[in-house]
Amino acid sequence: MTPLPPGVDPAGPDGTTFTDAVLLAGLPVQSSASLWDLATDALVVDATTTCAELDGRLRTGAPHEHSSVVVLDRASGAVGSVQRQRFEHALSGPFGFGRALLARRTVAQVTDFDTRVVPGDATVGTALEVVLERPRERRADDLVLRRGDGWRVLPVAVLMEAAAGRMAWHASRDPLTGLVNRGAFFSHLERIVASVPPADAGADAGADADAGSRVGVVFVDLDRLKTVNDTLGHAAGDALIRSVARRLLDAARPQDVVARLGGDEFAIACLVPGRDDEQAARALHALAERHLEAVRRDDGELDPRARSTASIGAALSVRLPRRIRADTLVREADTAMYAAKQAGGDRISTVSAVGDGPGAAAGTRAPLSLQQALAEGELVLHYQPIVDARTRDLLTVEALVRWQHPARGLLGAGDVLAAARAEHLEVALDRWVLGTALGQLARWLPLRRRGAGVPPLVNVNLSPASLGTPDLAERVLAQVRAAGCTPGQLRLELPETASLSTLECAVPQLNALARAGVALVVDDMGAGASSLRNLSTIPVAGMKIDRSFVAGVLTRGGDRAVVQMLTNLAVGLGLRVTAEGVETAAQAEELRRLGVSALQGFHVGRPVPAEAVVAGVPAPRAGERR
Repeated sequence: MTPLPPGVDPAGPDGTTFTDAVLLAGLPVQSSASLWDLATDALVVDATTTCAELDGRLRTGAPHEHSSVVVLDRASGAVGSVQRQRFEHALSGPFGFGRALLARRTVAQVTDFDTRVVPGDATVGTALEVVLERPRERRADDLVLRRGDGWRVLPVAVLMEAAAGRMAWHASRDPLTGLVNRGAFFSHLERIVASVPPADAGADAGADADAGSRVGVVFVDLDRLKTVNDTLGHAAGDALIRSVARRLLDAARPQDVVARLGGDEFAIACLVPGRDDEQAARALHALAERHLEAVRRDDGELDPRARSTASIGAALSVRLPRRIRADTLVREADTAMYAAKQAGGDRISTVSAVGDGPGAAAGTRAPLSLQQALAEGELVLHYQPIVDARTRDLLTVEALVRWQHPARGLLGAGDVLAAARAEHLEVALDRWVLGTALGQLARWLPLRRRGAGVPPLVNVNLSPASLGTPDLAERVLAQVRAAGCTPGQLRLELPETASLSTLECAVPQLNALARAGVALVVDDMGAGASSLRNLSTIPVAGMKIDRSFVAGVLTRGGDRAVVQMLTNLAVGLGLRVTAEGVETAAQAEELRRLGVSALQGFHVGRPVPAEAVVAGVPAPRAGERR
């Protein structure tokens, strides 16, 4: 959405300027528009002017140049007005003798000195009060405006149009930020959805439709508004919300619609270009990253204690033979946002959303069944390389789950994990991933002995639910033996977002795994709630620095300091430290210089199927994100 023009105050009804009122009325708007800007210069005469003199001045001007005349009585200081139409009617007079009767009289005798002068910088509301305070039969056609020594007149008809525009503006805007509100956002989103034809639409789908686009929704939720409100007061919280609104507008493209849905929730509706769903997903993720960075950016006008990060969910409508509903798309983005929030915040979770078929209930979507996916073999693993930061030798690969959905195509880990949580299948999913990854590693090892560039180890993630099982070590080691691997070939990644109580209960099981030779790695270090305490209670062999800090290692001093601190700590404890989300050569070089021992991210290699690992991991595509 294009921001309001400079100088416009998008505040609530008490501070609304005339520009606010006319934005939707289709009236001309200047950068500092007000009542004064839409009024016309007045013809000003002294009260001693004769009616004949005024008549002559009006006749020499354009027929509609002056609809009213401002009359100044300099002796008394009174200000009045003469409406041109009534004045000319009076001059015609009964039987045509009006001009002869009035010619020598002064203008003061036909002037309405009950005219109320309105300040040129008044609001629409004030001007309407002036108009409506007089009985209908005595209302003037124009308002008289004054600013300094200048005089202008504003037709009441124009004021009424502006008032209608003001009501329309306020009906569609959030009063705190001036952004589009929830109701207007859904209307905009529905129009965007309708502009994109379904995948099976023919050439007649509409000349304006962009067949190469998908519809995306970016759902933004602030991570610290409650803390700011509780510690600094609601005025500081409101200032934070207004600041974030301005920054989101700055990050948006001109065609995007930015809204405040309520509280600390914002949303952006957009058309996302892409030849296929994968390319469009990358484009949407890049747009979401712009908004994440915008929220992270400092605002010098805010109290430094009122800073906040954001949890962002991004939902993309995939290209299917049916359109998605606007509410479905927002719901999917909202769900993805909660996944980002549960993972520690200050991050993005992206999902693909399926369209609603003709037989679907209103407001619903085709449900995902992880139980069915497990039973029918729809889950697959992709593997992302982790390399030595100095030599770039392949150290291991991380197994990342994907869902080859029969209708929706390839879905990412966010969809899989959300379904696992909803169906309470986290433990079953972990066991499937572990068994599949170990089985694949067992098939790679003979190739490695023959010189192929396949990984010697595999990293597998554990969920908090699996950490809470009393037989964790026994089951993991049983799966290692069943695959024909050794415990030393497995690296288990522990969720840093797991609660302290869960980790403390899991310590005996984790000790047993470590004694057997399984390497334990704390994942997403710095992103969650368990903090550094885990390093002293769990026999870990390494840590992975969260991608949110890696993304800012070159641009944000605080993020660089966190990376340096975690790296120094890991080196002091004899741990291998891996940086996640490495996107550029410059980041890789800086991380190596800081002492990071291993790198993971699209600069190193993107997640690929097992057969691509054997063939050699392809180079990342420009602009891709994990």
